[in-house]
Amino acid sequence: MEENNSTTPLEMRLSDVPGIPSPDLSLNYITAIPMNGQTFTENMEIRVALQAPANSFLDLKRAYLKYKLNNLGAGAAFLDPIVGGVSVIQNLRVVGGSGNLLEEIINYNAFYAVMNSYKNKDVVSSVHNIMEGASKNPAVALKTNANNTNAEMGGCTSITNGQSKVITHRPASAFFNADRYLPLGFLQSQCYLSLTLAQNATAFIISNENEANASSYSVSEVELHIPALQPGPEFASMFRSAMASGVPIQIHSVGVQNTQQAIAENATGEQTLTFSTRKRSVKSLVNVLRPSANITSDERNSVSGFVNADCTSYSYSVGGLRVPSSRIKVQAAIDGIDMGELLSNTQLALGHYSSDLRGICSIHTTADMADGGNEEYLNHSEHDGKCSKAVFALDLESYNAAFAGMNLAGQGLPLIWHAQVGGTEGAQANGALQCDLFVIHDVVYVLDGVTGTLSANS
Repeated sequence: MEENNSTTPLEMRLSDVPGIPSPDLSLNYITAIPMNGQTFTENMEIRVALQAPANSFLDLKRAYLKYKLNNLGAGAAFLDPIVGGVSVIQNLRVVGGSGNLLEEIINYNAFYAVMNSYKNKDVVSSVHNIMEGASKNPAVALKTNANNTNAEMGGCTSITNGQSKVITHRPASAFFNADRYLPLGFLQSQCYLSLTLAQNATAFIISNENEANASSYSVSEVELHIPALQPGPEFASMFRSAMASGVPIQIHSVGVQNTQQAIAENATGEQTLTFSTRKRSVKSLVNVLRPSANITSDERNSVSGFVNADCTSYSYSVGGLRVPSSRIKVQAAIDGIDMGELLSNTQLALGHYSSDLRGICSIHTTADMADGGNEEYLNHSEHDGKCSKAVFALDLESYNAAFAGMNLAGQGLPLIWHAQVGGTEGAQANGALQCDLFVIHDVVYVLDGVTGTLSANS
């Protein structure tokens, strides 16, 4: 083979440092259970220790959470069409051994609803239906201001009163999706996963036929299954020596921060919502709107019941600058409907723009496709008062790499969402709205070899 003159010959690469040989790793599976009880009900906290054998690494990307969801109400109850039984997880936190917060996702169930809404319908209706109890027809658009009948809830998973369903869930969190194995077996103290459970009315959806029966649930038999990798003593000794010498051990991931604001009932025209965030590498922003009253209503789609409030344009003020300089346009009215720009910005924000493998759960009643089907991406109150899948997103990443997002840590300026909302189809039709802003950002987990503690830097 002809030698490439642009490449330095191996014999002349005098500055190359030989790599550490690949260690032999033995794989085992850990089943962690709660350390603060066995059965949990609304608003309670579940604490699961992230147990790691000494000198081991945890492959949290392959971990999964499993629990039994029990219907304690007097009638049957339906699960959320997009997230299924994950609706019971209101907040997710990971706490370090010294009590420091490594991750916190408020309204985790709503964030997971956003992520699942922008997956292919076949994935949600098959994999997520089997694992989490999502609907077999996840694109179903439930009503925002009226009860849904059993027929309208068709495809959604139902749990008969006194019965249960086992939920299997892969956490959509930074800690569980880091770029590297986490060396939790080398820490001085144990981290734990904290789950705060949602209210009864948030977790279930009660149909019109069963509206007299209030929802009630419990969670039991909680298990966290984690693959653990145990290196040989030689590599473990080398790793501990590197820790003791002060070599920085850093592990990158992508996390999310949630803050909320409200749009008042009957609000029309220009809305300016101010949020606080101090992340130093913000990759994207995702805003979702839900009727405030529906979040704690038995008969409503509390978690994934997004509305667009007849928003016609929006932009953000980031670090004192309007981004984008020209507003993103959107129009839900049938005459002149405009939803491609909204979807394009959402795909950019979620990193799906260049992939043809990413879909969206928006086509309802596939059997009717010969007649056009029902497009449920961008609904408003005029369209039978149904929920939609639309979110208001913006990509802030300059290029696809770690810490390529916008630095808001030292700006000292708030993050502002500017939106033009409609009258009769906006907050007048849906009542007061809760706006959840999910700030997607880079995070680095740093292992201090001297103290044996793990911290999060974002």
